[in-house]
Amino acid sequence: MENLHTDTFAFSEYLSGSAPWLDSVAPPRTAGRVPCDGCGARRLCQAAQLCRGGQERPVSLPVCSRKVSAGEAVYRAGDPLRNLYTSRAGTCKSIRLYRDGRQQITGFHLNGEFLGLDAIATGRHETDAVALEDMVVCVLPYREIEALSDEHADVRRGMQRMLSREIVREAGLLMLMGNLSAEERVAAFLVDLADRYAERGYSPVAFTLRMSREEIGSHLGMKLETVSRMFSRLQQRGLIALHGKEVRILDLPALRLA
Repeated sequence: MENLHTDTFAFSEYLSGSAPWLDSVAPPRTAGRVPCDGCGARRLCQAAQLCRGGQERPVSLPVCSRKVSAGEAVYRAGDPLRNLYTSRAGTCKSIRLYRDGRQQITGFHLNGEFLGLDAIATGRHETDAVALEDMVVCVLPYREIEALSDEHADVRRGMQRMLSREIVREAGLLMLMGNLSAEERVAAFLVDLADRYAERGYSPVAFTLRMSREEIGSHLGMKLETVSRMFSRLQQRGLIALHGKEVRILDLPALRLA
């Protein structure tokens, strides 16, 4: 994780040894409050933007931290909605399970992005959110967010914008699955990652894939073999260079048109 070592964890007593809590359990009162100053994800953190609400002085929202190990769930499908989350450091995936046991990865979430919006409609999470690497997430009590939305119009509009972006993201995934060829899907996936890394101040043309080829296939509706073949094809065309999980984009404008 590029910025995990730059964060200071002394603010959180909770990270020193207590077991992490699931979303079905309220955060302990002793959990440390998180100072946003100095956080590497602050500039793009959706929670920080929400708390600021477009105002000169930010509104007050109690935020706790939680450590999530690779492979551990931030929350599980069926858990009641108690909190929303943002990643302070690290990447996770959202997984939707079907009745027959199949699963699909519906998204990969980078630092600063909200997690848990899927539960607002029904009061229960519809997906699992599972860490792809060791993470630190900020925990925001949903009732507090609702109260702030009632009190501050800017906060309410901020929530509406975030929910709208989630709708747009879902629509984009449906278009990706239904209208693009396998090669176009993989190219669009890499371009999306490049743009999101660029927003965070990282290189848009050289980065590490935190997810496996199989996980990419689950997200894009493709088999593992097809994903590997499409990566090879993009490499043969001189658009990317691959070294394991390390990706270097050699021609980003051409990749956008692939």
